[in-house]
Amino acid sequence: MFNPLALEINNHLQLSSTLKSEKKLYICQQILNFTDAQASVACRYQLLRKSDEKEIWLEVKKDRAHNYQLFYYEKVQELEYNPSFLALVGTSTIGYQNPNETEQTIYNRIPKKGESIMPIKHLVSEDELPENPKEEGYSKDGNGNWYFMTRRSEGTLKNFGSNLKKRSWEYKNEQTRLLIEMQDENNALTDIIIYEGREIERKNLKKISTL
Repeated sequence: MFNPLALEINNHLQLSSTLKSEKKLYICQQILNFTDAQASVACRYQLLRKSDEKEIWLEVKKDRAHNYQLFYYEKVQELEYNPSFLALVGTSTIGYQNPNETEQTIYNRIPKKGESIMPIKHLVSEDELPENPKEEGYSKDGNGNWYFMTRRSEGTLKNFGSNLKKRSWEYKNEQTRLLIEMQDENNALTDIIIYEGREIERKNLKKISTL
């Protein structure tokens, strides 16, 4: 098993999502390996925060230079299958508002090697058009409908083995990351889970043997 942090189930560690934030105590509940579209092996640690018993993920993988990258993710929302929301997932930018916050954040998609990109045609009513639509990239089709074209990623398939597969899209806004993930069962996508997180440094966490 790929276990870069050398953790075991029920191990304790102190972790902060930033260098300035307080280190909190977590207990390791599960260790999963998965491969992505590039057949790279990564590790996902499921941790339980002792202060409020909230589960978080700590994901560890290698970058192109074979350096370890660590990502901290907290689940912020779970949605039922929603075709309208899915039409937006995978586009170059996405606006998302955490249910616990008052403002929407605009995130930019992080391109992934091996992902499939498809063109998407968006129809626009005339009252939604800018003042000079053609100069802004809008066109008319053969039926006289105004539209604009975008590109949409079909996401990265993560294979956890034992028939467990997840399709994910990753976005970034400065230091904050957004992870949108769905279980992929025979190419059919199920409920949507949304996580917020950030990349962290190895010195942000410390394994402790005793409490």
